[in-house]
Amino acid sequence: MPGARDALCHQALQLLAELCARGALEHDSCQDFIYHLRDRARPRLRDPDISVSLLTLVVTACGLALFGVSLFVSWKLCWVPWRERGLLSGSKDNNREPLNYTDTETNEQENSEGFLDPPTPCPDSSMKISRTSPDIALSTQAGGQENCAHGVRVQRQVTEPTSSARHNSIRRQLNLSNPDFNIQQLQKQEQLTGIGRIKPELYKQRSLDTDDGTRGNSKACGKLNFILKYDCDLEQLIVKIHKAVNLPAKDFSGTSDPYVKIYLLPDRKTKHQTKVHRKTLNPVFDEVFLFPVPYNDLAARKLHFSVYDFDRFSRHDLIGQVVVDHFLDLADFPRECILWKDIEYVTNDNVDLGELMFSLCYLPTAGRLTITVIKARNLKAMDITGASDPYVKVSLMCDGRRLKKRKTSTKRNTLNPVYNEAIVFDVPPENIDQIHLSIAVMDYDRVGHNEIIGVCQVGNEAERLGRDHWSEMLSYPRKPIAHWHSLVEQGLEKCTQATRAYIQDFREFSKNITAMLGRCQTYTSEYKSAVTNLALRVERAQREIDYLEYLREADVCVESEDKTLAEKLIQEAEEEKKIRTLLNASCDNMLMGVKSLKIVKKTVDTHGSWMKDAVSNPQKVYFFIGSRNKTVWEFANLRAFMEDSTKPAPRKLILTHSWQGTGQVIHEGFLFFHNQGTLNEIIKYNLQKRTVEDRMLLPGGAGRALVYQHSASTFIDLAVDEHGLWAIHSGPGVYGHLVLTKIEPGTLGVEHSWDTPCRSQDAEASFLLCGVLYVVYSSGGHGPHRITCVYDPLGAISEDDLPKLFFPRRPRSHSMIHYNPRDKQLYAWNDGNQIIYKLQTKRKRPLE
Repeated sequence: MPGARDALCHQALQLLAELCARGALEHDSCQDFIYHLRDRARPRLRDPDISVSLLTLVVTACGLALFGVSLFVSWKLCWVPWRERGLLSGSKDNNREPLNYTDTETNEQENSEGFLDPPTPCPDSSMKISRTSPDIALSTQAGGQENCAHGVRVQRQVTEPTSSARHNSIRRQLNLSNPDFNIQQLQKQEQLTGIGRIKPELYKQRSLDTDDGTRGNSKACGKLNFILKYDCDLEQLIVKIHKAVNLPAKDFSGTSDPYVKIYLLPDRKTKHQTKVHRKTLNPVFDEVFLFPVPYNDLAARKLHFSVYDFDRFSRHDLIGQVVVDHFLDLADFPRECILWKDIEYVTNDNVDLGELMFSLCYLPTAGRLTITVIKARNLKAMDITGASDPYVKVSLMCDGRRLKKRKTSTKRNTLNPVYNEAIVFDVPPENIDQIHLSIAVMDYDRVGHNEIIGVCQVGNEAERLGRDHWSEMLSYPRKPIAHWHSLVEQGLEKCTQATRAYIQDFREFSKNITAMLGRCQTYTSEYKSAVTNLALRVERAQREIDYLEYLREADVCVESEDKTLAEKLIQEAEEEKKIRTLLNASCDNMLMGVKSLKIVKKTVDTHGSWMKDAVSNPQKVYFFIGSRNKTVWEFANLRAFMEDSTKPAPRKLILTHSWQGTGQVIHEGFLFFHNQGTLNEIIKYNLQKRTVEDRMLLPGGAGRALVYQHSASTFIDLAVDEHGLWAIHSGPGVYGHLVLTKIEPGTLGVEHSWDTPCRSQDAEASFLLCGVLYVVYSSGGHGPHRITCVYDPLGAISEDDLPKLFFPRRPRSHSMIHYNPRDKQLYAWNDGNQIIYKLQTKRKRPLE
């Protein structure tokens, strides 16, 4: 059996090995026999294992050899050209300003989401260039980036065969369909080529408003990441929108459906749009768009990105916009430029409608305002052709009314018109602070109405640039001041004006309410004190009456009543004597008619007053504009008032308080007026010292109602005649009777008051002549204007003694009528016209 035989042989061999080991068996082959048994005990490798080990050794040796060869070739082909290129660019940078590189690494750290594209072939800088060809000039190599700007293509000899035109077209198509926008490769290349190069951006101080967002914009709505590249062969600007981050939520779900529209301004015909990405605030677009544009035109173009939120059943919401210009200043342009930009917040009304450049110039001596419309740019396309037919319309505005309007010529089929046309308005110096200009850019249409492209305003009531431009014009008279103004929609301008007017009205209302509350508290305390005193007096009187009834008899009471009546008659006689003394008989004229009318001057203000001082400086003319103001213009004489160009120029007086209404008068060098914001306070102002001399509170319920129905701002009317200073105000009730009060101008004391039969209903003005009150009435505020109520405190004149007194017919009611006792004339203000009425008088009948 083979198994038993093997076991027997194995035992025999062990026995021989033991004998040889002990030395019992001495033979020459014992030592060889022991070594043979040891070799048989070791594990033996099979033949296939030996083959694999040898093959592995050979492959490893070959791999190391190939790796060494590849390192040598890479060093020769890549490192040497990059080093020379870095040296050349370094020498070139010494002769120009340092470039502004895009802070890609910083933006990637700030925006945690990765945006790496799939790997793409190595850029052109790593191509193998033949070193066996003649040397190429350094200027040619260094000017590789300037090829597009000069239109010269530099040829370099290469060892590879020249590709055919068909191959070039295929490569170009591949380049356009999938451009080399591999960010990893670009970063790796920048790190390799940056060794030994000076980077100017590392030595620049960071700006406060850089694009990397280290100092955040308060109106930023996220960031937009995109890449720009220019193809010099096809003359096309390639734009790849990569992604947007941190967009605001526009939907109720807390997300948005964003997409992006792209324009290359000023061309609005070519528009590109990305796909809509649903329910995300960090969309990744990865879409490429092409804009055919010559390289030389890039300096005048702007790339405009508008980020929208898609809404299926309503108007899409505008999230924000990004504007990129100055392409030639971008780092590495026209090669790939990776940019991060803040998305600026705008509203639908603030979308880009274009800009308008014009200059303002004002000549105060001639009263001439000149606006020169220079040009416009990037206007909104209003026609189907993608262009517009723009012209500019300029309106002179005052208190919401358009006084005059002018317009330029129409420029056909353009979005960047050039006008260079001047428009002139005549504006007096005293009215320059009350007007403003409204400029509208219109699109002319042959059929239908002309459309408004956009508007802007300049003046004291304008916003930001419009107000600054106007202030700069006034600060530098006779000098044209030009600025660019952004156009806005007309609705936004009206909304701004309405908001401003509402705020102003609310402030005045709050001020009036505060004053009324203060007066109410004063009246409450006064009424409480009066009621307490009255109760004490009533109680005391009751005790006295009871005592008198107890002591006196009936005849004594009769004698007392007769005595009281006699004292009352004596008091009335003394009062009448006092009135006759107060209103002396030195002035005995009465009005019989209005002879003629003379219009002295015309202004744009419908309310105001003007007058002379009949006692002190009778030649000077004082001009008050508006019903609420604190600026008084003083003219040397009537001729200087009529002609603005006549010298000397008017003197401007700024009061410490504003007047209310048009009832102010000047008497003996002092200005008397109703203080705005108070109920019945009269201020005496010294025009020479420019200080408040005295003040008084007019009694009798003055200032609680309008004096005249057709004068909506006058609550207290002051007048001057031969007897001095008077005040007229309305009594209690709606359209109550007028109350006439004589005031002592030196001490502002009340000398006497009369309740007249004249009512304030349908009244528009009044005046006093020789102590007689004449009230002017009109129906509905329009003509005819007539005097139908006359009141004489002495009773010497009645309405039956006067003929029918009519004024010359005027279209509107008078704002004021004042009598000048020195000139014997009436000074009036009617619808912006300053008028003088000459009067016809006669002597009164003698007093009985």
